[in-house]
Amino acid sequence: MGCHKHFLHGRKLESRVTISIRSISSDRSDCGEGPIWNPETKVISWVDIAGSKWHQNSLEKSSISRTFVVPTIIGAIVERASGGYLAAVKEGFAFLDMKENYSCVIDFLPKDQRMNDAKVDSKGRFWAGSTAIDFSPGQGKLHLLFPDMSMRVMETGLTLPNGLGWSPDNRSFYLVDSMTKMMWRYDFDEDSGKISNRELMVRFADDGGLPDGLTVTDEGLIIVAMWDGSRLEVFAPNGERITTISMPVKRPTSCTFAGDKLIVTSAAGEQDLNEYPLSGLTLVVEGLPYEGQASAVFNG
Repeated sequence: MGCHKHFLHGRKLESRVTISIRSISSDRSDCGEGPIWNPETKVISWVDIAGSKWHQNSLEKSSISRTFVVPTIIGAIVERASGGYLAAVKEGFAFLDMKENYSCVIDFLPKDQRMNDAKVDSKGRFWAGSTAIDFSPGQGKLHLLFPDMSMRVMETGLTLPNGLGWSPDNRSFYLVDSMTKMMWRYDFDEDSGKISNRELMVRFADDGGLPDGLTVTDEGLIIVAMWDGSRLEVFAPNGERITTISMPVKRPTSCTFAGDKLIVTSAAGEQDLNEYPLSGLTLVVEGLPYEGQASAVFNG
């Protein structure tokens, strides 16, 4: 574990801000993703997509992460109101728990596809993006799983649907398509879950970085992890880039808030470890002038 000092500066911030970044666990993920935060237990959970496992660690005390193995690729997990977890996996959707019980409850994806990032909305519905394993253009879809376990396809023609989130007033839905380097905004109907009126919010620069996971602050700013970009980018709801946050890893993958702390997952590449020794670790960023909500829970 290490602690690094960084500076965050942007013209929308009133003053120069000093932040600290440290790892919360020594567990290194091939591709860490999908961090979630439970404010009652103070526990962070995240997945290792390529490693077919998921981890938990407490923010309140120094502890060794608990690691749980699954028999397939796992893109994301969320907590269930009824106990245990719901996961977006290679085959579709699965239930799992901390005793390593695993059951694939909806197996529907073709063999050459897998689930990727996923999140729960304010009504307890599960949104998950699927992609072709070889990232073939246009094969990605956005799926919505309701608490009664019925499903609906909400968007097609994507390539690698990734970071997703909602504005604080739940009137806007945001979705990143990594390979096309775009972030889309939709009108969102909170009661029905319907999304409509898609518009291009951000077209990311062709600078080697890819937009990955995202989170939304209490003030409605969107923070996007930039794979291969060694940074997070912060956007206003109108798509204007506010600032960047440099990261001590080459491949930050996703982020979520634990109150005023930002939790950032990352991926490890062997070629990156000499220059970025924290690659693959899950990091906590402290000192940012932002806060966010706890992760929502699936109502099924």
